[in-house]
Amino acid sequence: MGDLGRWLKSRTNLEKVAMLVFLLGGIFLLWYELCHIASFNHDGWSMGYIFNVCLGIIFAVNIYGNWVMMMLSDPTGRDIVFPCGPTPPGWRYCDVCVANRPPRSHHCPVCKTCILKRDHHCWFAGTCVGHANHRYFFVLIVYIVVAGVYCNLYNWSFVWSVKGEFSLWTIVSFIAPHVSIVLGYESLYSFLITSLSTIGFSLTFLFSWLLQIQLAQVVHGQTRYERKKGIKEYDQGLWENLRQILGNRMFLVFLFPWIPSSVPGDGTKFYSHSQKVI
Repeated sequence: MGDLGRWLKSRTNLEKVAMLVFLLGGIFLLWYELCHIASFNHDGWSMGYIFNVCLGIIFAVNIYGNWVMMMLSDPTGRDIVFPCGPTPPGWRYCDVCVANRPPRSHHCPVCKTCILKRDHHCWFAGTCVGHANHRYFFVLIVYIVVAGVYCNLYNWSFVWSVKGEFSLWTIVSFIAPHVSIVLGYESLYSFLITSLSTIGFSLTFLFSWLLQIQLAQVVHGQTRYERKKGIKEYDQGLWENLRQILGNRMFLVFLFPWIPSSVPGDGTKFYSHSQKVI
């Protein structure tokens, strides 16, 4: 608990708020889907109800399991002894850390250190995504998108049972729920359901966009920085690019967050097109 306390204390206020929203928001949505929507769509403990409860638990375990593992993994490589003196080929000197850093590593101003194969800083986990934890971020995003698409479709009949007949104000209420309730076109309950539906659709769209970015990078074996700069020298083909992120058990990682799947290398050496370690 001491290490966890020190870790939380070192996070910024924005990170703490984002992490709390992710945690509590997900718990609320799980309750909403299993106890409210599922009860409407199914009668008692039918097979359909049991299936959706089990599916919801699977989504929750993999989303929060990967989220926790992403936070627990150390992407900094602080246990690796970096060479002193002249920088090796492909290495650069970090003026902030006052140390040499390997290829594809970059300094994070939030984490205040260099991150091995840095992709980006994730505010919802309070850590950078890099060589050690990219697997967890990737699988987390996949599960959020799948769960979001499924829930939006699953909720459709319930939402329309609350909304009633289709009209122009139905469209307005989804775009700006606060306008329709202020003008008296829907009740407080309808406003809450509409707002949740709009938030659910917006989040699904947002995370789908994030997943699209990740998939575009995987195709060319890139990090976020390399994609912006058009760097494709580490592209080893789609299969190997996936293995570089998900590890040797790339399919099993989608079953359970705690399945071991070792990622090639230690985050300091990478292969270019010519198959030379750089």
